[in-house]
Amino acid sequence: MDAAPGEVKDSMAADRSDPRRAALEVLRDELAGGRYLMAPRNKKGRGTRDEGRVTGRAVPEPKTSPQPSSPPAPRPQPPAPEGGPPEGLASSRDAGLIDAKPLTDPAKSPGERLAELARLSEKCKQCELNKTRNKLVFGDGKPGAELLFVGEAPGADEDATGVPFVGRAGQLLNKIIAAMGLVRGEHVYICNVLKCRPPGNRTPLPSEAAECWPYLREQIEIVAPRVICALGSPAARTLLGTEETIGRLRGRVHDFRGTPLVATYHPAYLLRNPPEKAKVWEDMKLVLKLLGRPVPKPGKPQGGGQE
Repeated sequence: MDAAPGEVKDSMAADRSDPRRAALEVLRDELAGGRYLMAPRNKKGRGTRDEGRVTGRAVPEPKTSPQPSSPPAPRPQPPAPEGGPPEGLASSRDAGLIDAKPLTDPAKSPGERLAELARLSEKCKQCELNKTRNKLVFGDGKPGAELLFVGEAPGADEDATGVPFVGRAGQLLNKIIAAMGLVRGEHVYICNVLKCRPPGNRTPLPSEAAECWPYLREQIEIVAPRVICALGSPAARTLLGTEETIGRLRGRVHDFRGTPLVATYHPAYLLRNPPEKAKVWEDMKLVLKLLGRPVPKPGKPQGGGQE
């Protein structure tokens, strides 16, 4: 049964008094006036996106956090120059050790400077080796020697006599020097990185090598050899400032503050590994080439080395 006209009016009035229905009617009027564009509907009845905006209502642009700029790539560092103590040798002092002031008076003669440097070394108490050594083993030879051999440290025989390379390894070195046609003490100067024997002939500690470095540096400067030969890894690493093994360092020419340097196996190593003597002789031929000397023919040694 249909409602009477009065009842319809009352119903409409009641509907308009409903806030939700009133809001819907206002929205319908605005839509009819074209104020909004209705979004096309997909099959599921949802609005479609158009360039990041849902038609029918505004969609806020997504906030993007600024990307941190990547730091510039570090510039490649040039290789460390050869001729200084390696980084492990008391790195806090390395810069001062390389270009330190002379320990001796440059105005004196080389012989006087070596004698003064030996006296200073005798008084050195920078490490504990001065308490366990018997004698200081400074060096053997005279300034102006063509060739300088640098070992790692004195052994028992050297500690007893105060002269480097006088034991079995020293006797083998003497034979090598003689085979080169050179004379120990005349053409050759010999010293070690350490001036004191480490207990038990152990390998020198980096801190010990660092304390001895100023004396070795000045010793080399005073002797002023034409060529340096480093005997064994500890000596080569100290002089060249590297951690490379002696096997990689030997067989080529390095530079020590403007002086050619050849690294080779220590004579003590050759006593334990005689087949390696052939490699050492190849290194000695390289030394002779740098000195401008001919390689002596096999046979009687031309030098007058000590035995």
